[in-house]
Amino acid sequence: MLNLSRVNSKSSCFNLDINFEAEDLYSTNVATAVLNSVFSLTAILGNLTIIMAYKTTPSLHCPANTLLCCLALSDFTVGLIAQPCFVAHKIGEILRNLDIYCATRIISETSGFITSGVSILTLTAISIERYLAMYLHLRYKELVTNFRVFLIVGTLWITIGIMASLRFLFKDGREYNAVTVPILFSSLIITVVAYTGIYKHVKRHHRSIEDQESAKSSRNILRFKKSTVTMAYILILFVISNAPFIGVAIAHRFEGYTYSVKTAYIYVSSCIFICSSVNPVIYCWRIAEIRRAVAKLLKIFTCRRNHAQIVANDSVFSLQSKYQ
Repeated sequence: MLNLSRVNSKSSCFNLDINFEAEDLYSTNVATAVLNSVFSLTAILGNLTIIMAYKTTPSLHCPANTLLCCLALSDFTVGLIAQPCFVAHKIGEILRNLDIYCATRIISETSGFITSGVSILTLTAISIERYLAMYLHLRYKELVTNFRVFLIVGTLWITIGIMASLRFLFKDGREYNAVTVPILFSSLIITVVAYTGIYKHVKRHHRSIEDQESAKSSRNILRFKKSTVTMAYILILFVISNAPFIGVAIAHRFEGYTYSVKTAYIYVSSCIFICSSVNPVIYCWRIAEIRRAVAKLLKIFTCRRNHAQIVANDSVFSLQSKYQ
């Protein structure tokens, strides 16, 4: 095993920029490793619960909820792969072991890029779906189907996977960021533009409903408004967590992988990962159908667990009775 102390700051790991001169990051590495260990579990459990609730509740099988489920799948992958590898990467750096450092960093950064990229593009798809739901009216159900949603999300995963694999064709991270950051940033711009259009349309409809005093139209527009606001909350959280990353990527592009850039990467990466644990809470808080489905799922799980415990106790009691 190669020790990091023998590697100079210009060394690289499969074209990934490294900086081993930042030896005073011990406390930062330990803190972020512990933090991500905890939030890895919450991301796995929270998003798996959302996915299972969607799977076992047919009434949730609409395009909007399907996209949310796909977003939960991306967040689940963060907790299952990206965060554990990030923790192992920090441990490898703490132990000054290049083998662990390199292998886990490759997996962590690749999986982190894929899941973050898929999340950004899925949020864009959600904003477009909300926009189409507002403007298509009766044609919405004909054009926007679950099958097409799954097809689009599958295409997004493949596209981002290809983009992630291209990382190793570039000499350093600065060249790679110069290509990928504009693409992902453009996606966020499209999302913001779509929500701006939705907001203006909802406001205009709200005025016309007040004039017509139609109770049914009022309920429909309020339901749509609530679901759109929920998506906006998720988007805002994602933008808040990812905006610093874009800033750090730009700094990396012009300054290189300096001590400050490396430190910033550690913190912003952790913030992005933690969002994967927060999203399921937003789903349950804002969407009553998902909240009821999750409550029902947890109730079924608790009942089955109690039943299994009772059966196990009865079996033990029977065996004891038999041999007495």
